[in-house]
Parts: sequence; C-alpha cells; structure tokens
Amino acid sequence: MRRPTRTAVAAPALDAASGIGPGASTAWAAGSARPAAPVAVRQGSADPETRPGRDRLVDAVRAASLAVVVLGHWLMASVSVSADSRVVPANALTDLTALRPATWVLQVMPLFFMAGGFANLTVWRRTIATGGGHGVFVRSRLTRLWRPALTFVPIVPVVGAIGFVAGLHASDAARLVVLLVQPLWFLAVYTGIIVVAPIVLRCHAVAPRTVLAALAIGAVLVDVARLTGGPPVVAVANLALVWVFAHQLGVWYGDGRLATVPRRLLWAVLAAAVLALVLLTGPGPYPVSMVGLPGQLSNMSPPTVCLLVLGVGQGAAILLVRPLLLRMLGRPAPWAAVQRFGSVAMTVYLWHLLVLVLAFGALLAAGESPPEPGSAVWWLTRPLWLLALTAVLAAVVALVARRGRRSRGPLQ
Repeated sequence: MRRPTRTAVAAPALDAASGIGPGASTAWAAGSARPAAPVAVRQGSADPETRPGRDRLVDAVRAASLAVVVLGHWLMASVSVSADSRVVPANALTDLTALRPATWVLQVMPLFFMAGGFANLTVWRRTIATGGGHGVFVRSRLTRLWRPALTFVPIVPVVGAIGFVAGLHASDAARLVVLLVQPLWFLAVYTGIIVVAPIVLRCHAVAPRTVLAALAIGAVLVDVARLTGGPPVVAVANLALVWVFAHQLGVWYGDGRLATVPRRLLWAVLAAAVLALVLLTGPGPYPVSMVGLPGQLSNMSPPTVCLLVLGVGQGAAILLVRPLLLRMLGRPAPWAAVQRFGSVAMTVYLWHLLVLVLAFGALLAAGESPPEPGSAVWWLTRPLWLLALTAVLAAVVALVARRGRRSRGPLQ
C-alpha cells in the first residue's frame, strides 16, 4: 500500500532564547507541549521581534493580510451626495453581488490572528526563558501593538471637526469619526487576546485538541443562540471564541504540530472547508459575503462560525503553498519587501481610511462624484485610484515614521 506523501513543512525557526533546546524545560512546561528542533541564530539584534530566527512565512502572511485589508477597503468603498446635501457612504459589494464570493479569499483577518498566535507563542517562550512572567509578556506585547496608535488617535477628532467646519452635517461629521476609528476594533480584540494568551498557551500545553474543540463548539453554540432569537449580546462572545480559535491555529503551527501533516490531508481539509462554506451560505442561514454589508446578518461583526471555517481553509491553503512561498521569500528582493512593509504595516492599517476620506473629500470638493460601482468607468479607474491612494498613504506613513523616530515617548 502506498504511503501518503508528507508535506515539506519544516518546524518554524525560533531563536535560541525562545525556550527551545537544552535547558528549556521550564519554557516548554509554560507554553507548549512539543518542542521543535533548536535553531541557531545570530545574536545581537536590538529588537527581539526582528531577529533572524523569525519565520519568514509568518511575517509575509502578517504583512500580506494587512495589505489585502487596505486594498479591499479602498476598492469597495464609495460615497454619494443625497438631494439634501448629505454624504452617503456605500459599499460596492451591496450591488455587485457576483463579487461577494471573492471575500472568501480577501477576508484575511483569520490569517492575521494566526500570525498573532505564532508571535505570542514565540514571545511567551522567550519571556519565560528570561525569567519574565504574565505581566512582562502583556506589557511588552501591548507596547508594541499600541505604539503606532499614539499618533493616529489624537488626529481623528481634529479631522471630524475640520469636516464639520467645512460644511458636513453634524451627524455626518460624527459618522466620519466613527469610520476613522474602525481599525481600532482589531487592536481592541487583539489586546484581549494578548491579556489571556499566557493562560490559553498553558491550556494548549496540557490539552491542545481540547482547547481548539472547546473554542469551536462554543462558537457554534453562540451562533445557534444568535440565529434562534437569543439576546443579541450573546453574539459578542464570538469576538473571543472565533478569533482565539484562529490564534490557536497559529500556536499549533508555532510548536511544530503541523510540520508533518500529509499534503493529502491538507487538500482534504481545504476541500471540506470550502464545502462547509457552500452549505452554510447556500441552504444555510449565513450570507455569502465574509465582510459585513448593510441589511443582512454579518459574518464579521461579530464573527460567525463561517469565519472559523474560513480560517481553517485558509490555514490549510497556506501550508500547501508554504514550500513555494519560502523559496520565494529566500530571495533578497521579496524578503526585503516583506521586511520593509512589515515595519510600517500597523501604521498603514491605521491611516489608510483617513487617506480614503481625503480622496473622496477632494473629489466632492472639486464637484466630482465617484463613479457608480460596477460601471465601466469604475472598473477602468480602479488601478489609477489605487495608485493615487498608495502614493498619498506612502507620504503619510513616511511623515508619521519620521515623527515617531523623533519622539517615542514613555513607550520607548
């Protein structure tokens, strides 16, 4: 009988201080149940989060995930002006129903939380190995997460006030402020995950399958309550259950448990995930779109079990192409691009909606209206639209980065 082929997925490379190798029993007892092979790395890097021992695939997935989120927002957002001079935001997917299945690929937040799980496991091991604990871990992770927001958050009310002075209706100016702070939902959810990560990692070390199963079952039960008339507040629990589930998939990758999964099994998991999504969004009660749209149940806010299934499928797909991606990332140019974007990825994420608002504001101030989504003009102008927004955002990011280098403040 032919033996199944096994995927060429090596255990992720982690630095020598991460709790791997001789003398690392304390770190493994605290964070994981199965060590990967020790990996030698160069010493002397000032920033432990950018040491050569990082897994290049994880860095690429993290950077690509945020880039896809930004491009998706830029492509799908539109505005119009009503008869009473009110600014009306719109989403192209509302009318372009044929594009909604594309969100099964473009909804990449599960991948970002997976990358976060890998990172949290790595930093937790390193924290334990150097004598730190829960508080040290949380403080270091939150410092890194929230530092880019220190420049962004104070700007938001100023932009809202400028919009009001420029002629926006008060409710439109308030809605503008709400729009600009929307990216902070991710920071809020990820903050909660960071706070509980050491506890979840200890549970993973004892019973990894039980942790995943409990999170998945919990998400299903929450959706059942949500769909059968339960209190709306119940659905909020899936902000924790679904995203921690995705986080734990990254932990499984980080401790080497996925290193020997046969490719046939990965293909089967991917196919099963796609089939499950077809059933859940066809005869099932969920919408096809994996992003929230007006007037229908949202798969995103709060997340439903569809995003849990989507994350499983996306994880299998990434593992299937991992050898190819690692070969590509082994070349200097692609890896340099990942590092360069990764160093400003959170700044890009926080500021991209402000750039979008400025672009729409400039169009409306010039007496022009954005093209109708789905029209020939809309399709033809998408490349130019993205290039223009990218150029403006690059200038904003450079300015923010320059200011950040001048003054890091108490979070240095």
